[in-house]
Amino acid sequence: MLKRCIRENEGFKYHWRCRAQEITHLCFADDLMWFCHGNSSSVRIIKKAMDEFAGTAGLIPNLSKSHIFFGNVKEPFKSAIFDILPFIEGKIPMKYLGIPLISTRLFNRDCKNLIEKVKLKVNDWKNKSLSYAGRLQLISSVLASFPVYWASVLLLPKAITFKIEKIMRNFLWNSGENRKGVAKVAWNEICKPKIYGGLG
Repeated sequence: MLKRCIRENEGFKYHWRCRAQEITHLCFADDLMWFCHGNSSSVRIIKKAMDEFAGTAGLIPNLSKSHIFFGNVKEPFKSAIFDILPFIEGKIPMKYLGIPLISTRLFNRDCKNLIEKVKLKVNDWKNKSLSYAGRLQLISSVLASFPVYWASVLLLPKAITFKIEKIMRNFLWNSGENRKGVAKVAWNEICKPKIYGGLG
C-alpha cells in the first residue's frame, strides 16, 4: 500500500541510508517502523498510506505509543511534520523490547538500564529473610536472565558483565549490601555446572 502511494504521489524522498535499497519500512511482530527523508511531502505520503490502511483494515496507530525519531532535522521542519503526524518525539538511541537499537558496539553507558534493572531487583529482595539457597535460586533464575537476554542480541562489554557479577556476588553473600564479606565459595566455583561440583 505504501509502495503504491509512493508511485502514485510525487514528493517522497527515501532516508539517505535507505535510498539504494529503497527501504521504506520494517516490521517486527506487531510493531512497524517507517523510514523517510525529514520533509513534509514524504511524511504526508506515509500518512496517506496509513489512512488507507486504517480505512481498509480498521486498525489505527496508538498515538500514545507512536514515536517519531529525527536525525539532524531543524525545528521548523519538525513542527511541520508534527502537524501531519501528531506522534511523540522519541529519543535516540531508541529501545526495542528493552534493548537499545544501535549500529555500533555497546558501550558502558548504553548498558546503564541493564545495571539499574539488576540493582532494582536486588533492592526488592535484600530486606527479605532469604537463605543462601533461596538467594542462589533467584540469581540463577532471575538476575542471570537479564544479561543473557541482552547478550542474545548484542555483545556486552566486559566491564558490564563484571559489574553484574559483582552485584550477584554481593547479593549471595551479603544479601545485596555493598560491604565486604567472606565468600564461602569462590565465584568461579559457584558458576560451574553442578556435574562439575559447582552450583549451576
